[in-house]
Amino acid sequence: MSSTQHSTPSLGPISSSPTTKLLEPYDLICIGFGPAQIATAIANEESRKSSKVLFLEKEPSFSWHPSSQLPRSRMENPFIYDLATVRNPRSKFSYTCYLLSQDRLIEFANSDRLQPLREEFEHYLGWCAEHFKTQVRYSSEVIGVVPEKGVNSIRRWNVAVRDMNGKTYVLQARNIMIPSPSESTTPRARPLTSVDFLAGQRIISMDNYTTRRNELHQPREIRLNIAVIGSGEQTIEILDDLLSCYRLGNVTLVTENETLAPLRILGDDASPPQPRLCSIWAKPSCESKPSITGSSELIQSIYARAYEKQVASKGQFTLRVVIGRDAAESITKADFIISEHATGSLKTSSGLFHGLDALVLGCQQKGESLEEVQFKRGAVAEGCRMWMMSANSEGGRSLAKDVAVRAGEVVSALSAATAEEQNGAMMINARM
Repeated sequence: MSSTQHSTPSLGPISSSPTTKLLEPYDLICIGFGPAQIATAIANEESRKSSKVLFLEKEPSFSWHPSSQLPRSRMENPFIYDLATVRNPRSKFSYTCYLLSQDRLIEFANSDRLQPLREEFEHYLGWCAEHFKTQVRYSSEVIGVVPEKGVNSIRRWNVAVRDMNGKTYVLQARNIMIPSPSESTTPRARPLTSVDFLAGQRIISMDNYTTRRNELHQPREIRLNIAVIGSGEQTIEILDDLLSCYRLGNVTLVTENETLAPLRILGDDASPPQPRLCSIWAKPSCESKPSITGSSELIQSIYARAYEKQVASKGQFTLRVVIGRDAAESITKADFIISEHATGSLKTSSGLFHGLDALVLGCQQKGESLEEVQFKRGAVAEGCRMWMMSANSEGGRSLAKDVAVRAGEVVSALSAATAEEQNGAMMINARM
């Protein structure tokens, strides 16, 4: 999901800036324009009384995980968990309506797969985003957010923005929505391997795999040996893509995911281990909890391609699966290591805020995708709120299942605050 999560330079009082231009306050300003914000825009349009909402996006256009698309990769969740359906099944922004508009509804139904291709789902998100282009300011980087204090409490938010020409200006909003902090900022478990591989020169992050894909797949006099380290959905997709290239040599998978284990061969041990099949052929167990959803088709393809590779090379090149945490020895002969732990922590949007720490008590979790910032009593006026929302599910491989519902809750809160403000104004006028 694209967003404006980055650090900011130290800002003085925003109102003192010579390029400041204050406009009529928005009911809501959203930092970033990804799936969560699009779901908010949809809910706002479909509400009985829409609010004045603006979206500020650093990127020049909408995009969603553009570097992680691989052939045949699918969403983890069924198509019904789109940006609108679970909130409003009649919405014209449902995935079903998108397929209908593209003349692919019947073909999708005939495909017998509930999970959309991620490439197609990104087209769906862009299709929705295009409808709200007049409410989005692209190439607009948020560089700071400062609370504006009224007589007794904070009454609105001042949002400093820098456009593509370097010009800065300020917008005001009664409410603000920011991206949820990245999961990568939380402490990580130690990587699956502790090998120091040429100071990381040949370690490739899974998120950057598609940018290096052509380099790995190109013909060479001596075939490359590749190691893949990871346990999630993305690991399976990359492994399947690597095995589809006949020009590569040995491929080693290092994983903690037991569902990826092939048939274990009995050895000469006194107490030989129980042989077991990969999870797609093993008998289902009521206690089994597969960590990867809907991946059996890809896993089956992986072992089929691995076998074809072994036959074609007369046993010279194979797929090796290593189940374990520290497998440095297993990958020392690899020319490249593709790892889900290769990237560092991302900076969060919290660095955008100034003078906020003394006001905040914490955050209230509201479902999978939404948190509301809780302020100290009396610090912030009624109708002046802050939410953190992200559509990324755990692992970032799909959408949070409740993103449409939570977007509707934010919009309902805006409408209720507007109605309350209008009723208060009418009572004051009546007294006068």
